[in-house]
Amino acid sequence: MNRSTSPPPNPFSDSPSLSPAPTPPPPHAHTGNSRPASPSSGIPSSVGSPSSIAGHLKKPSSLISAASGSPPPTHRASFPDPSKLPRNSSGNLTINGPKVKTGYCCEKDKEIALGEEVHIVDAFKTTEGGKASYITYVIQLGTHTTRRRYSAFLSLHQALTGLYPVLIIPPIPSKQSLTDYAVKGQTKAKEDATVIARRKRLLEDFLRRVLRHPILGGEHIVHRFLEDGVSWNEVLHSPPISLLPKNPLHAPSHNPTFQPASPTSDQPSASTAAGGGSTSTSYIAHHLLPTPSPSHPLKKPDQRFIDSEVFTEKFQNHFTGTMEKVNRRVTKRWTERAGDMSELGAVWNGFSLVEQGKLGEAVEKVGQAVDQEYLATAALLQAWERTTTEPLHIYSQFASLIRQRLSFRHQKHVQYELVQEALETQKDKLELLENAEREARRLEEALERGGRGLSSSTSASQFDSPPVTATQPQPEENRYQQEERRARTSTSTGQGFGLLSAVKHSLSGMMDVDPEATRRANIGKTRDNISQLEDSLQASAQDLKYASTTLQADLDRFQRQKVADLRNLAIQLSKVHREWCKQNLEAWQAAQAAISEIDNHPNQPPAQAQPAQQDTLGGPSTSEQTTSSTMGMGNMRSEIERVEAANKPLPLPERDEVDTPFDENEEEENQGKGKEKAKEKEGPLGPL
Repeated sequence: MNRSTSPPPNPFSDSPSLSPAPTPPPPHAHTGNSRPASPSSGIPSSVGSPSSIAGHLKKPSSLISAASGSPPPTHRASFPDPSKLPRNSSGNLTINGPKVKTGYCCEKDKEIALGEEVHIVDAFKTTEGGKASYITYVIQLGTHTTRRRYSAFLSLHQALTGLYPVLIIPPIPSKQSLTDYAVKGQTKAKEDATVIARRKRLLEDFLRRVLRHPILGGEHIVHRFLEDGVSWNEVLHSPPISLLPKNPLHAPSHNPTFQPASPTSDQPSASTAAGGGSTSTSYIAHHLLPTPSPSHPLKKPDQRFIDSEVFTEKFQNHFTGTMEKVNRRVTKRWTERAGDMSELGAVWNGFSLVEQGKLGEAVEKVGQAVDQEYLATAALLQAWERTTTEPLHIYSQFASLIRQRLSFRHQKHVQYELVQEALETQKDKLELLENAEREARRLEEALERGGRGLSSSTSASQFDSPPVTATQPQPEENRYQQEERRARTSTSTGQGFGLLSAVKHSLSGMMDVDPEATRRANIGKTRDNISQLEDSLQASAQDLKYASTTLQADLDRFQRQKVADLRNLAIQLSKVHREWCKQNLEAWQAAQAAISEIDNHPNQPPAQAQPAQQDTLGGPSTSEQTTSSTMGMGNMRSEIERVEAANKPLPLPERDEVDTPFDENEEEENQGKGKEKAKEKEGPLGPL
């Protein structure tokens, strides 16, 4: 893989950049910025002069908006630094971007540079400026406030995307889904307090990320958005937003709003004078660039950006398909648990009204602990939404935006290869035509040399024959006969072949009646095509180099920001859980203290009869339990042996004579059994 020998320009202070540097062709024409007026499907085989595209040029809008109150800044915020940009052999810059912004363009820019934080302090419903109600958001920067609705945020995001096609623009919250409108209705869906609170936080996050960006934070359009008393609708219809092309692939990556003052002049318009200047030649060069498909393969891809595309796809799938899915399932179960704890707390509180005394107080404390756990869980879910769910969704949107930027850079690379291929094709065609022209000239010269020899021999033969003098009169009748015969021949030919002559005349107009003139015209047209394709190739090479350099620098910045955000996400999630545990611990410790105040069970032995020595858990130690169990087993065994040695029957339970008298038959049976047992014990010598 080819890489530039010298490091490319680095937009950020600590972002290494190793962007590819396609080798542009030798400078054939002017290079610079351009802006297309209409998309082109590909490189045409024949292109017209600048005057042929004059009808496509759009007249620049007024630079000063009546509602805005001030013109756009003279210098746009941009990446290139002229002192660090690489130069070619002739000393010209290889990337002609807008001039670097110096100083502050307005008071808002100064406040942002001094570190003022932006906040959305309120959101309320209003009908200002129309009949239908809408939600307006109050934005505060420093001591100044302004109000914007959601559609203004959306148009700002679209404007930044068009002005900076190779930067990673922070995402904004999506619109309401059709499901929300179908379930809640249009009015309720727009006025849902939960949706408004979430959107307010996400819009504030969008503004903060934009202002912290090293390039977007200096964009004057953002400053106008934060300025009170400025009509945003007028800003949208004023330069530079009004000069954005319909297709960003047909405009310079570093200055999409370029527009020449006239189709034939080499001076840039006033709207692009701050952008470093460009010519209509470069405008035509960008206008002729093809519009490739995002899936078009590359012949010589850059492995670094292929790895970035693969990593971004995995990153998006992991966040969207795994983390967000599991996070939704976990929060759903936490929500269900909070609902169950709410019901359980109500049951315990109701039970505390039945009991009295210390038991009732203990039951009430348990119910309060359950209620406290419900409240802590509800607070946990709210903090979880802010610290985990919303950042995960934001980074899922970031992954989608990065894939779009990588796709744009891929299309720029495809443009470069397509133009290069078309240029090689035209050069091959020109070589064939020039070879044919040289061969035709050689044959023509050979025929001329052969014709001169033939004419000299003819003149010699005429010199040998008797000459016919011009003064010699021809017979009058012969001259009249020749004219009459010529007239009859032309008349008969016209009468017999009139239709054939008309067809022949039509075909002569359609066919190449002069191959030499046609070949020379094709040579001139092919040379014009090559000249314009070289201009397009030079412009495409600059676009690819700038897009690769800028996008890689912004990817490096985003990677550092992502690491910091994910670290903060993990810390905040742990703090949320720790706070939840702390609140629950305090509530359950209070319940435990109330439970310990309840009197012991009356059937329990008094506290004095309990073993004096207990372990830390409040029960007898292991050695004491072993000793007591051993002594108990020994006493039981000795008692059994003593009873067996005495040969005494076990005492029968006492019975009430009235309630349970012994039956006489039972007494006789018992006496009979006793005599039988006595006989069994008697031996041959008598009773033992």
